[in-house]
Amino acid sequence: MAYKFYLPEMLRGEVKEAAEAGAVVLVPVATIEQHREHLPLHTDIDNVTSICKGVAERLNPNPRVLVGAPFWLSPSPWDPETIPYFMVKVRKEVYMEALNDVLESYLRAGFKRIVVVNGHGGGTEKWIPQVIEKLNSKMSSIWPDWRIPQDARVVGFCWISFLGEFAGDELRKILGGREDRDWHGGEIETSLQLYLRPELVDMSRAEADPPPKEARFAPFSLSTWHRQFIIEGYYKPGTICNDPTLATAETGRKVFELVVGKIGEFIKEFVR
Repeated sequence: MAYKFYLPEMLRGEVKEAAEAGAVVLVPVATIEQHREHLPLHTDIDNVTSICKGVAERLNPNPRVLVGAPFWLSPSPWDPETIPYFMVKVRKEVYMEALNDVLESYLRAGFKRIVVVNGHGGGTEKWIPQVIEKLNSKMSSIWPDWRIPQDARVVGFCWISFLGEFAGDELRKILGGREDRDWHGGEIETSLQLYLRPELVDMSRAEADPPPKEARFAPFSLSTWHRQFIIEGYYKPGTICNDPTLATAETGRKVFELVVGKIGEFIKEFVR
């Protein structure tokens, strides 16, 4: 039996039934912004939404997993006047309040397990945890007379940091022994788009970055992006070396299968 899992396409009765059955909701979060010259603007949100759908397709019905509507607003740190490429940018406070209200809406609908899967950087590693912490304090921002149930729980992670932490050896094997030095539009993100949306990628425009600068205390890859906040405000441009010209659809397939499987393992533990 096929189970519906993409929440925006479900009927309201189906959503109610899934909530009452204890379904987990995966919420893909990323952005719409430039991804160098060779990738489409949707790269972050498309990659993470596809990953979430892959997890749901693999796990259903045990446990029951839904995928919420992609949340693609972002407080991108870049200024399109100085970096003349398109991006959707919202204020940090607007971003945090909007994300809070979206997640709280799932909780109010009766879902007790929410997983925010982040596919973007730009400071969101600091702000998403603050939203999650507030929700887990059980205080409602939308319905003042309602308290979030004590047994409800929201968690979140950046998918590529998660992969680097819990499947680093497997990822390096896929990359032929190379570290996952993909800051933005590098080998991993490009490979995923070649696998998922090859018709939107222009590899003739892909260029490698120059070698990374020596920076002992700065993060060196997207998988360690979150660690820049160990030293608040410290980031040295150019420390990240990524080469999208190495990307292939086969690498994208292997990375996709790895991350879908690893997140699936987490979801099974999360619902126990």
